[in-house]
Amino acid sequence: MFTIMIVDDEKAIRENLPGIINFEEYGFKICGAAKNGRDALEKLPQCRPDVIFLDVCMPVMDGLAFLQEIHKMPEEEIPCVVMLSGYSDFEYARSAMRYGVKAYLTKPVDEEETGLILTELKEVLKEKSRNRRRGDVQEQVKALKNVYHSGDGDRAAFLGCWMLHCAVLQQEGSGEEGWCVVRKVMDERISGGEAAFCRNQGSIFSYLIGPETLKDYQQNVTLFARHLLHRLRQRGMECALLFDREIFEKAQGTFRNDYDAHLYQMLTEVFWKREAILQSHTLDLSDSPESRLEKEEEYLAEIKKAIRGRDTDRLRKIYESMVEAAWEKGLSIVFLQELNYRIYYGLSDLLSRENITNVRISPLDIRSGPCFMCAQDWKEALWQQISEVYTCMEKRGMAGGGQGVGEQALAYIRSHFREPISLQSVADQLFVSVSYLSRCLQKSLGGGNFRQYINDLRVEEAKRLLRETDKLIYEIAQETGFTESKYFISKFIDQMGMSPMEYRKMEKEKSNICTQGNICAKQV
Repeated sequence: MFTIMIVDDEKAIRENLPGIINFEEYGFKICGAAKNGRDALEKLPQCRPDVIFLDVCMPVMDGLAFLQEIHKMPEEEIPCVVMLSGYSDFEYARSAMRYGVKAYLTKPVDEEETGLILTELKEVLKEKSRNRRRGDVQEQVKALKNVYHSGDGDRAAFLGCWMLHCAVLQQEGSGEEGWCVVRKVMDERISGGEAAFCRNQGSIFSYLIGPETLKDYQQNVTLFARHLLHRLRQRGMECALLFDREIFEKAQGTFRNDYDAHLYQMLTEVFWKREAILQSHTLDLSDSPESRLEKEEEYLAEIKKAIRGRDTDRLRKIYESMVEAAWEKGLSIVFLQELNYRIYYGLSDLLSRENITNVRISPLDIRSGPCFMCAQDWKEALWQQISEVYTCMEKRGMAGGGQGVGEQALAYIRSHFREPISLQSVADQLFVSVSYLSRCLQKSLGGGNFRQYINDLRVEEAKRLLRETDKLIYEIAQETGFTESKYFISKFIDQMGMSPMEYRKMEKEKSNICTQGNICAKQV
């Protein structure tokens, strides 16, 4: 709630104005009163009003002289001023406008007019307050970055604050669109807005938040986190929120090392348990990171041996054992990332030794992609990478093998396109990897893709049903395999340049013309 000081030499105005105007209704309260400008200047340090209702004509120091004095103050400390005067003082009051007076009221004060002014002032003060907070937060974040990059520094300046890390788990749309959504939601809910943003590392966005942010949530981090997650889900984003206050309260090493260690430990919890909300004080952050996976060297050697020997059963068994061991250990993402790189280098070595240059692989990065990779995603992505290399090496020298798989896939798709179908489900039917099937389909389709081929089949079937039946649009959408009418209509328009109803009408008109032509021919 903002504050108002009334400065007027009339005692009736000072005492009765709060009774005439319900200031609290507009978000204000009276913090003090003064009988002239000099009296007001003496009371300003204690009252610190946001708004001053200032009379023009007063003894000792009038309104204009008072304005001249307060404009010697720093700009950000000058209150908003509303001038009060009788009609005879209008010209005098108008001369005061050059001092940035926000409004002018004549006595007796009109309640409705005052209410409008207070409503406008409230918005002005809100924006002023936001700007002030942005400036304060911006300075704090700058200081925090200095502490981080210098390696150490005074953490006491950040006591009462939290580091908030937002990890994007799933998102609708492209990575760039998802990042924009996260930034917008965070900027709306965190005090200081975009000024509170500290850094972004792939799918992780980090913010500095203070008590002001949690004020509307009774300083309850969990309530704040749930509200944020709800807002993010509404925008198609699935995220995990990690809150760390121990980084500012308990020093184990340098600030930078503590910062990274805390973040990695919390991200490890998200990776294995997919926790949506984590707070640092619920974890034992004093534990040193665990060592890498036991028998890691043996697993890696066995994986390479199984690929070289084209032993798919052995490869899958070794891989499952390695993942299970990592899962049981709850291996830190630091060592998981090392494991990803070691597997990548091993696979690259195999491709190089076999002189295979048409396969491009990259090391899996748990957090640098558009979405943070949790355990199940990691398991599937790593196996896909390994099986892609295996399949390539197995099929090497079999020029027609890929085409055969592609034709089998097309035959299966033509028989099942009306059903829910995915590249994964087709790959499962043919007992091949998704990546291998995708390459085979591209070869069989002459560069086309799986999804477009299915849409083409479904649209062709829809055209037949539109021509030959009177079924409703939603019925045709369901029978042709589209998930909903809107999506069906969109795809139909993309391909045909007209809506399904327009197409049906056009075909009926063609049919009527042909029928009439046949009748005329018979009459002749």
